[in-house]
Parts: sequence; structure tokens; C-alpha cells
Amino acid sequence: MQPKEQLNSQNPWNSLTMSELQVNQLESKLAFLERHIEEQDKVILKMRGKLDKILLDLESLKTSVQHASEQNTDAGVERPPHY
Repeated sequence: MQPKEQLNSQNPWNSLTMSELQVNQLESKLAFLERHIEEQDKVILKMRGKLDKILLDLESLKTSVQHASEQNTDAGVERPPHY
């Protein structure tokens, strides 16, 4: 077996290899980020569902207000009794 110094001097790429600790740290960070992305995706989907419901409710309210407004104009404009 050759000493590390000889291995590094023979192959310049050996000095660029990462230690096991660095690899483990990167793997841990990657796992955290993947889990975080999955959680964010779930939250975004949940929010999208709520937004869709809000938009449907808003359209329903707009239709109700328009319908009520049309009924009021059809009845004619009456002055309140205190005038």
C-alpha cells in the first residue's frame, strides 16, 4: 500500500475528494431540503384548494348582488317615507 502523500502526488484529483463527514453533511442537507420541498408542496396544494373555494364563493356573491340589484331596479325607485 502506498502512503497518502504518494497517492496525492500521483493523482491531482485525490486532493479534491470530500471527506466522509462532508459527504454525510451534504446528504443530510439534501434530505432536509427534499422533505422541506414536499411539505411546501402539500401546503401550496392546500392553499390552492382554499383559493379555489374562495373564488367560487366570490362569484356566487357577485351573482347574488347582481340579482338583488336587478330586483331593486325592477321594483322602481321609491323614496323612503321620511322624505
